[in-house]
Amino acid sequence: MILNGHSAFRYSKKETFVVHKSSIDWQDVQFFVHVARAGSARATAEALGVSHTTVKRRIDNLEKQLGTRLFERKVTGFKLTNEGKTMMSHATQAEDAILSAERQLQGKDHELSGEIHLTLPDVLAHELLMPHLHQFTEQYPAIDIEVLISSQVLNISSRESDIAVRILGFGKQPPEPLIGRKLATISSCFYVSENYLENRDLEAKDTDACFLGWGETDTNPEWIKISPYPNIKRRYNFNTAALQAQALKAGLGIAMLPCFFADKLEGVMRLPDCEPMLNHEVWLLSHPDHRDVTRLRRFREFLVDLFESKKKALLGQQQS
Repeated sequence: MILNGHSAFRYSKKETFVVHKSSIDWQDVQFFVHVARAGSARATAEALGVSHTTVKRRIDNLEKQLGTRLFERKVTGFKLTNEGKTMMSHATQAEDAILSAERQLQGKDHELSGEIHLTLPDVLAHELLMPHLHQFTEQYPAIDIEVLISSQVLNISSRESDIAVRILGFGKQPPEPLIGRKLATISSCFYVSENYLENRDLEAKDTDACFLGWGETDTNPEWIKISPYPNIKRRYNFNTAALQAQALKAGLGIAMLPCFFADKLEGVMRLPDCEPMLNHEVWLLSHPDHRDVTRLRRFREFLVDLFESKKKALLGQQQS
């Protein structure tokens, strides 16, 4: 195992520490892993805040110390050689071992202080979390919270986040090895601006009506097929609820949005004869190594209580 970029330690049967010197610098390995994942020295330089030359120097140094070529340099980027793939396997194992030790040691933390890195979609952050977050921060002023807006399940195992709140398709399970708890079921419905249906026949074959996509490449995804108007195609893509709302108000098309969010939008209404659908669930995700970290446990409890108090709105039973 590589530690501090220079030495690996093994405990011998005689109960003495044997130090094996290594010519490999752990920082070089970290640069190597970044480049392997990004596929580009330039992208790695931007992500780490260093120069492109520094990244290339680090990779060249590691290849020199190992005596083998780890990447094929191509116009399109860096591609791992077979030796590079072997190195990547060992490097990620070392990385996982260090991160696991870090998580387990931090799991001994019983102090109600420190940082919490939370990630969740924009609609849940704006509509549910932010109006009530002060209740937690006032009770635990020594806890520092960082909120990251994302709809992707960030790598909790690599500490990109401590807690993730995710909207998953109905019946889908969270990815392993994360532990999850279902917080709520969300109802969605189809919405239009108040004047969108004027001079538009949604059932006509030549209608210029369209659905607003969430990033799909398919012009007729499954959620449109089960809509009241499967003949209408998707046009445009807006991958956040805030963008969807603005596009909806501007009359760009028909949007499928969570009822607790869209029912409060001014100048917007549910598509006539459209009933809310129970098609998504909200899950609270965290790493099993963090189950005993007190500050994280208290924040998870706060989130559970918050979503419980909003259950009716999330089910689309409260329209304003």
